[in-house]
Amino acid sequence: MAAGVVAAAGVGAFVAGAQPAQAEPLPQFAPFGTTLFNFGNANFCAGAINIAVEATPQRPGYVRAHVRPLGYDRGPCGNQVSLGWVGSAGARHHNVFVHTAATPGEVVSVDLFVGMGPAKIMAASWPMQGTFTEWYLLVP
Repeated sequence: MAAGVVAAAGVGAFVAGAQPAQAEPLPQFAPFGTTLFNFGNANFCAGAINIAVEATPQRPGYVRAHVRPLGYDRGPCGNQVSLGWVGSAGARHHNVFVHTAATPGEVVSVDLFVGMGPAKIMAASWPMQGTFTEWYLLVP
């Protein structure tokens, strides 16, 4: 019985000290960078939006996109960002709206079901008012 108590305590200590699940590194190539330069939805205020993609922890075939407005001159303004992708799960898209003043705004994170294997993700403001960016990646 004492051995069982010691074993249970050891397992409890191991679980308590376990680190939270983290995303696997996501092999990716972004030939045009990861920032959209565009005009906002009011007064044609110019701004930039950064997009980062990573693997989603414990969800094979998913990619998490973090969309963050970096600020607009003559703001506050906003943009709808259209994320489109092609992967083993097919071709799909998802729209995200971001809004901020002159300073960086809130990050909007979304999980995209891309499918496992090679994939391509594209992002642009909609309606098209600036640059676009794209990633070629290998989704775990």
